[in-house]
Amino acid sequence: MITTLSVKFPEKSKGIKKLINKLRSDKVYSEIKKSRGVSVKQVTYISFSGKIRLDKLDATVGAQRNHLLCSAKLVFPENCGYRRFFSGAFLQRLCTNMALAAVKNCIKPEMLKIGIYDPDGDSHDILLQILKYCSDVAVVTNDFSSYNYELEKAMNELGATAVVTKCQSELADRNFVIAPASISETLPIKHDALVLTVKSPSEHINGLVYYKYHIRMPDGFDIIKPCEMEGTYFCSALYTLGGQYELGSLVPVLCQNYSSSQTVSSLCAYLNRFA
Repeated sequence: MITTLSVKFPEKSKGIKKLINKLRSDKVYSEIKKSRGVSVKQVTYISFSGKIRLDKLDATVGAQRNHLLCSAKLVFPENCGYRRFFSGAFLQRLCTNMALAAVKNCIKPEMLKIGIYDPDGDSHDILLQILKYCSDVAVVTNDFSSYNYELEKAMNELGATAVVTKCQSELADRNFVIAPASISETLPIKHDALVLTVKSPSEHINGLVYYKYHIRMPDGFDIIKPCEMEGTYFCSALYTLGGQYELGSLVPVLCQNYSSSQTVSSLCAYLNRFA
């Protein structure tokens, strides 16, 4: 069971109505919605007091309290047992799916110089897919073992190989850097390189960097999603907690940074400059 939490504060009132609201008890409502084999308990907390009393949620939320789907603005006290759900697995898939779609649709993908920044080796499966279209690929990772199988398979099936190294300098001449992990260090990237990652880098890096993804919600899932909840976040829970692994094949309709957005087509148009 996936559980969502929405917190609503009644509109501010004045006079006697304000006093009445202060005296009213906060309310908790829940509703279970089902679609495509997934059950979602939607919990709504109406706060007349202006605060959130977690003890009033305990009975309704139960064991789901340590992975609740809710707004990022909702911060729980430490050691209270409540925690907002977050997983980077789905975002990693969206990042690599959009990168692969862009590469596949380029005019001459074989002319691209691709870099993969994957320190923990979590997205090693992208290598074989990229090597089907590009021959000049460099992977920067600290986990060589996770790439051994991919390298062996690429050699056996495609007769292709890639550079796998810890040396970040291998990224310096790449046209396209795929980083399905948070970038928390300064990387040697060209000013005109395209970079797809999963979060706004915590350190300045060059290049055109995109990190936020928007998807088209598959039919059926939209009716179990709280209306105020962002679709990508909700689908990350369906993918991670609900076993809806088919969502891992979705290609985002848009990727964004703080000031602009791109589609697969516009990414291709940019990458075609390097062909």
